[in-house]
Order: sequence, then structure tokens, then C-alpha cells
Amino acid sequence: MHILHSDKNNITDKRKKALEIIEMIVVVVICMIMYFHEKGVSAQNSVGTVPALGDSVVFGTYLGEPIEWRVIRVENDAEVVLIAEKILTMKAFNAAESGKFNYDDSGNCYWSVDETEADRDLNLQVYVRGSSRWADSDIREWLNSDKENVIYDGIGPVMSAMSAQKNGYVNEPGFLNGFTEQEKKAIVPTENVTKGNALDGGEVHSTDLVYLLSQDELSWLTEADVNIRTKPTAQALEQDQTSWYNLFSLELGVDAYYWWLREPVPDMASNCYIVDNGYTSNLLRDDKPVGLEGIGVRPAVKVDTTKITLSCGKTQGNDAIEQEASDVQ
Repeated sequence: MHILHSDKNNITDKRKKALEIIEMIVVVVICMIMYFHEKGVSAQNSVGTVPALGDSVVFGTYLGEPIEWRVIRVENDAEVVLIAEKILTMKAFNAAESGKFNYDDSGNCYWSVDETEADRDLNLQVYVRGSSRWADSDIREWLNSDKENVIYDGIGPVMSAMSAQKNGYVNEPGFLNGFTEQEKKAIVPTENVTKGNALDGGEVHSTDLVYLLSQDELSWLTEADVNIRTKPTAQALEQDQTSWYNLFSLELGVDAYYWWLREPVPDMASNCYIVDNGYTSNLLRDDKPVGLEGIGVRPAVKVDTTKITLSCGKTQGNDAIEQEASDVQ
């Protein structure tokens, strides 16, 4: 009986030791899981923390200067849509296919305060003033290119095809030429659906790295508490060959300026909506043909923050612009 009791004690001791070993293993495994989880989170944060709506960040360069952007949308917990804080450049949306704005091949001029043949004939309107179709536009080609020499379909944005024969950008490097390889790899292609113009008969689809906003997407700025109205950068004004900013904004006592949307005016073939400068209570204008070269460009882009760290920028707000934008909204 004594031997049997001893065997039972041995078995009990072995079970206790086994349980202790199992408990130790479980504790070690749990500690390892927690360690590597924290390490993973830390590694992810070191790549780039997701900024909040309305935050100001720096990403890429243009005209030799860092670009300041505002966060207007957060998607998939890691991707952010950015819009330039200010107008970065003044450019035509698209060049007149004829090569001379408002003139056809025979030298006929369609400038008039009254309705002209180009106003009635949509195809002629496109030929002498440029097409408002975003997917085929010169500005889209330029924004999405990182090449030193951008290859355009057709005549391209040559100076002679602009309304005042200024601000031609056919020889300017693509917008993404000023971005590093890491920055370009962090840009997420965006599937855009844009309303068609009077010749399209439906929506137009495009895949864009950099794009202009639509009318509906302006609500993103409102939700992020970002100004819809804005003014040009000093570099944009230095590059601009027109005097339109002085004429249409500063002489009227406002700092904000016009900038293109990618959305065409539906009953026309050569006009796109633009954000107004705030001199009137209207938010948008629809009377500007796409061949006008003195209108601002304020691009948008989607960035994957797991691939790059977005450093904080300095928001250079304008109290007057903020007040005007809030009054309209």
C-alpha cells in the first residue's frame, strides 16, 4: 500500500510539473505575441501616421518648392486624398485643336458678343476653343506625367492655341517630375467617373494619379473644414504670363482666384466649371472655355500612408478667404 501511495504522489508531482511547464509556455507565447504586435504597430507608425481630416502636409515639389496639401478624405484607414492648399499654376485645361484659339483653318474668327457659329456647332466649338472632356485633356496628361518631355495627343498645349497666346506648357516637364520615386510609388491610382459634355452622351471614366475635383467632390473640402476658395502661390504668380489675377481678383479687392474643376458644363462642349473668386456670392462659374490659359490649377491626389511619411506642413490660411468660403457654404 505504501508503494502504491508513493506512485500516486509521483504521478501527481509529474502532472503539477507538466501543468507548470504548460503555463510557462502559454505565458511565453502570449508575451511573444504581444511583443511582435507592438513591434509591428511601431514599425507601421514609423512609416507614416495617418493624418486627420483638414491636416496640412508636405508632399512632392513643383517649381522647385515643396507642395503644401490639405487632407480632405481618409479611405481604408491608410489612404488619404489631398488637395493643394493653394493654386499651383495657371494653365489652360485644353488647347484649341485648330492651333489658334477661336479661329478655324480658313482664318475665320468666332469672337463676338453675339452667338456665333461655334456656339451652335459643338464640333466646331471643340475645334476652335478646345474640348472639355477631362479624360482627353492636356491638363490631365500634364498632371499625370513624370517625364521631362510630355507626349501629348494632338497639338498639345502650345502657346498659339491659348486664348491670349500665353502660358503654353507643351515644353514644361510633367507635374510629377518634381516627385521622388518613393513619393510616386505612394500615389494610389484613382478611378474617376466624370460627367460628360454635350458631345459625350454619358459619363466618362478615367484612371488618374493626379486629378482635378468634380463639383460633387467639393463637399469633401467642406467636411474637412478646408477652404474652397484659395489664392495662387508666389511661384504660380511668377510663372504666369497673364495679368488676369490682378485684373479679376486684386483690383476687385479679393485675394482668392478662379481654379478649374474637371467637370464640363453639360450643354456645351468647350466649357468646364471653375470655382469663382468670391467677388460675387456664386461658388461656381460656367462661362469659361477650356482654352483660357490664366485659370488656376489646384490638383488632388490619393496617397498610401503605409508607404511614405507625410510631414506636417504650415497652413497659410487667409482670414478673408475663409470668411468668404464659409459665407457661401
